[in-house]
Amino acid sequence: MTRSAIALLLVARLAFAQDAGRIDLLVQTLGKIESPAAQASILKGMHDSLQGQRGVPEPKGWAELYAKLQASPDEQIRARAQALAAIFGGSAALGEMRKALLDPAAPIAARRQSLDSLVAQRDAGSLDALLSLAAGPGPLREPALRGLAGFDDARVAPALFEVFPKLDSGERAAAVQTLLARVPGASAFLTAVESGKIPKTEITAPIARQIQGMKDPALDTWLAKNFGTISAPNEDKQKLIAKYKQFATAELILRADAAHGRALFAQTCAVCHTLFGAGGKIGPELPGAFEDIDYLLNNIVDPNAVIGKDYQQTFVKTKDGQTVAGIVTEDTGRGIVLKTLGGTAVTVQRSDVASTEISPLSMMPEGLLNPMNEDDVRDLFLYLRQRAQVPMLLTATNANDFFSGSDLRNWVPSQDAWRVENGELIGRGRAEAPIALASEMVVGNYRFSAQMRLTGNGAAAEIVLAGARDKTSFHGLTLGFGGPSALALWEYRAASPPIASAGSKMLDDQQWHALEILRKDGRLSISVDGKKEFDIGDPRHRRHVQPSFHLLGKDAEFRMKQLRIEPL
Repeated sequence: MTRSAIALLLVARLAFAQDAGRIDLLVQTLGKIESPAAQASILKGMHDSLQGQRGVPEPKGWAELYAKLQASPDEQIRARAQALAAIFGGSAALGEMRKALLDPAAPIAARRQSLDSLVAQRDAGSLDALLSLAAGPGPLREPALRGLAGFDDARVAPALFEVFPKLDSGERAAAVQTLLARVPGASAFLTAVESGKIPKTEITAPIARQIQGMKDPALDTWLAKNFGTISAPNEDKQKLIAKYKQFATAELILRADAAHGRALFAQTCAVCHTLFGAGGKIGPELPGAFEDIDYLLNNIVDPNAVIGKDYQQTFVKTKDGQTVAGIVTEDTGRGIVLKTLGGTAVTVQRSDVASTEISPLSMMPEGLLNPMNEDDVRDLFLYLRQRAQVPMLLTATNANDFFSGSDLRNWVPSQDAWRVENGELIGRGRAEAPIALASEMVVGNYRFSAQMRLTGNGAAAEIVLAGARDKTSFHGLTLGFGGPSALALWEYRAASPPIASAGSKMLDDQQWHALEILRKDGRLSISVDGKKEFDIGDPRHRRHVQPSFHLLGKDAEFRMKQLRIEPL
């Protein structure tokens, strides 16, 4: 970037920060610049400075400049100019964004930018599009669920309840935050929990604290009856700590399940804290290696003993009835920016604010351990003792995280030969060595189902059914298919050649085949296209399995769709 471009970028930010009346001059200056890099940088500075604002008067000369920028061959310039036009109230720009948002052929990044701009402008015309995106899988579902919080519409809550069972953990968190944006939505959420439509596990201590902050008597009554005490007297906290210390001893913790502990951390703590690179950034990042049980219990059971100013929660109520709760990161004459439990920054325009209230309590609520039994507490504490990341146990709560259908989140590919496209998991083989894709999750008893197809001369694939890998080799069971042989079950043992049990079906015919695997209590059953191929005892039954796929062959292509796994 040239010095003039850097200078203009700084001028842009200064102009918006100090005097919006200087926008006209900046627009005139921008109209004289021909460098695409400088144009893109200045547009970014302008947009960043106006982020979260609506109905800003259109600057003098903007219409002519906008036409020029929209004719640019640079897609980034066109997109940034369009986002600015929406802030200036341009109905044409909003219409273009609605069209781009629903265009499946448009780049995801461009559609996401359109979505963010439409949500920021509270564009009523985009509500149907957001509801449609929230209903189906894809990378835009989560931001669409989050964006619906800005719309006070009776259709939102029923739509979220309808899709809730299909959502992964990040999408569920976004849906819950949208429901808690207003008192009617929060009331509907609690009613859905009471009826079993939404699992009670979705009401974690942070969520209960957020509902309590809405200060609605009916909501408070429900919480007191169904969730329990959110703020206990000090003497009760000391009794509770003593109770936990009886069963959360170092000896018992070391026998616990760290994989389940990671799942509990993801559900309870990761909304605010990062550990081993995973989690939210509202509270401080955790280093792991927590071996001091007294330290853990005192900080978790009594988080309000010492409250850092940076971790006090603020509740901002808007004139249209929305409540935004979070940590304030910026408070200016234009608006308030908060880091929310949803993991995103939300800007509330100053003219929309009805009231603000700073909670006297820590952002970290009391009662985090209340829903957990003794085993759960020990599992969580063992995970917090770890010095490096461990796999996550797949549970009924996080089963939808196994495969999102839109990306390789929660998977570790051995090479760049794996991708997700139109909801399908696709691997392209290599001749020299197998390519692997391993889940970051582990599971015990489970039911797995998928549609799969293998193509390519000499293509061969394996699916890990049970077992584990040590420093030298893999030990366990795999399902192999492709090549010149029929379906086969392979048993790998240390220092021994693999043992094969042949099935009856060939799977290299380029057709889709339905696969179902049932692993329960030491038995393994495998069916293909509705026919049972294997039903055996698992000779080396292990508590946890880490599902993974392997593919070999220069022209090999392995596709899977409708992947589902259910813990039993």
